[in-house]
Amino acid sequence: MSAFVTKAEEMIKAHPYFQLSASWCPDCVYANSVWDRFNVKDEVFVFDIGSLPRTEQEKWRVAFQKVVGSRNLPTIVVNGKFWGTESQLHRFENKGTLKEELTKIGLLP
Repeated sequence: MSAFVTKAEEMIKAHPYFQLSASWCPDCVYANSVWDRFNVKDEVFVFDIGSLPRTEQEKWRVAFQKVVGSRNLPTIVVNGKFWGTESQLHRFENKGTLKEELTKIGLLP
């Protein structure tokens, strides 16, 4: 097991709400705007790989693929399990159920 996989597992275990992200990624910017809008930015640990060298970014993405089954940016993990990407957030937002879904996962009271 690579050190990246081990560290990915540790980060996910340490943070009930986790997001693999990159500052240059428009979908990540959208996800972060959702956390801001619902005032839960401090609840979601955002691991931003955007400023790392491309080779290291790729190693992190491969590690998260192995750990949670997704290498997408953003990858949102809730209680150690893959929850979705920005597509999931958009889907809930378009259905008008985003607040309800965030409540279901315990991110909102």
